[in-house]
Amino acid sequence: MSYELDDIDQKILQLLQQDGRMTNAALAEAVGLTPTPMLQRLRKLEQKGVITGYRAVIDARAVARATMALLHVQLTEHRLENHRRFVHEACQMPEVLEVHHVAGEDDFILKVAVEDIAAYEHFLLDRLNQVPGIDRVCTTFILSTSKDEGISPLGGLKGG
Repeated sequence: MSYELDDIDQKILQLLQQDGRMTNAALAEAVGLTPTPMLQRLRKLEQKGVITGYRAVIDARAVARATMALLHVQLTEHRLENHRRFVHEACQMPEVLEVHHVAGEDDFILKVAVEDIAAYEHFLLDRLNQVPGIDRVCTTFILSTSKDEGISPLGGLKGG
């Protein structure tokens, strides 16, 4: 579902993606509004589901989760029940940061953060592989990340 964004909405979203802690007053000033209409726009963007939340970006090394991996998962069967069970189980695991249902050779790509290789082995063998319906897991370890902005490009979003 898309939502029509005017230039002010786009600017608000751009500013919040750069600094999610901007105050309402600072946002209002930056986009040329007074605080009350600014707050109304924010609430509307939240109610429409354009803004889905606010987060702190944490350095994984600082919280002992520096070993990151992408797991390509294939299920044994492509029945809705298996799909739902896998998604439910994967989303319950704190090591799993992202769960993506994908098209192509794999069914899912998971982004996982653990302390080290031993912790990954434990996660894979004792947790993930216990989920029924998994046929194959292929792991790609992330050596370094050159870009991870988590920002959605907004230019030219008129008419939704």
